[in-house]
Amino acid sequence: MRGVPCDGTRPLTRSGRNSRSTQSTQSTRSVPSPDRRPRARYARHTVTGAALLLLAAGAAPAFAAAAGGADSPERDAQLVYCLDPVHRTDLLTAAVRLGLLKADAEVSPERWAKDHDKDFGRACAALMAAGSDSPATAAREDKGAGEDGWVVTLLKQLPLLLAGALLTLGGQSYERGQSERRSLRQELGTAESAYRAAVREYLADYRQDERADHTAVRAARDALAVTLSRVPDPPARRAAAERLADGLPLAEPLPRTAGLYLPDSQTRARTATGEQESVDRCLRSLPALNRTSLYWSWRTVRNRPALPGTTGTGGAR
Repeated sequence: MRGVPCDGTRPLTRSGRNSRSTQSTQSTRSVPSPDRRPRARYARHTVTGAALLLLAAGAAPAFAAAAGGADSPERDAQLVYCLDPVHRTDLLTAAVRLGLLKADAEVSPERWAKDHDKDFGRACAALMAAGSDSPATAAREDKGAGEDGWVVTLLKQLPLLLAGALLTLGGQSYERGQSERRSLRQELGTAESAYRAAVREYLADYRQDERADHTAVRAARDALAVTLSRVPDPPARRAAAERLADGLPLAEPLPRTAGLYLPDSQTRARTATGEQESVDRCLRSLPALNRTSLYWSWRTVRNRPALPGTTGTGGAR
């Protein structure tokens, strides 16, 4: 019964409140601790976070320069030029002509620059362009200089951006390879266990009766062969998987007759023992398929046939 201790006694409850608090305490204690996440997931998040941090660090200066923020060189030049005592009156006059200030407005240039940043920048840029020999040319040069500064800043940060992108791609490729190997290892392990169990049961029955049912062995062998056919590249690994699938023993039932006579128990035992050794010897190479793609790529290059004329002294000449 729920809530009854092991000795059969029922605890005394003086009120429903105490009962509810007891149940809440029990439910709180019975909450299972969260499962630990796989180490590969922590590695993936760490690599992705580092890549994003590098990308943000590399792109921030370029964007700041493009935006022309409060700490940009252009802004500093405007503050120095337009707030100079010689140009303060001209600055306010330019603002009035541009419709940014009223003619009778009484405002300090420093306060106006702080409270109306965009208006101040527009008026100061116009004043600086008007003060040059050719205002239109000066305006275009200022615009071009700002664009060149953004491009140069971006080019300076380009190596850092490329490093972050390569780090992200490398982390994703590594995680994808790890996931594929884990999935392949699980599928091959399940199919191998089923095949071994079916073979073991069939050979045990065959030792007792030559008419043992071979259906389970055929089904398990076909399932393992299909799993081996899904082994991915490199080509050397696919070729090894195909050889292993073609060489799986017990494709057909063991012989039920020895010539004109039925095989005796000793003959069946020897045959079953030999088939079991063949199965073990064939499946011994199965774990090698789970090795890294780098290893199988090296095997592919090593097993690649030589080009005609590259072997022998006659071909060299």
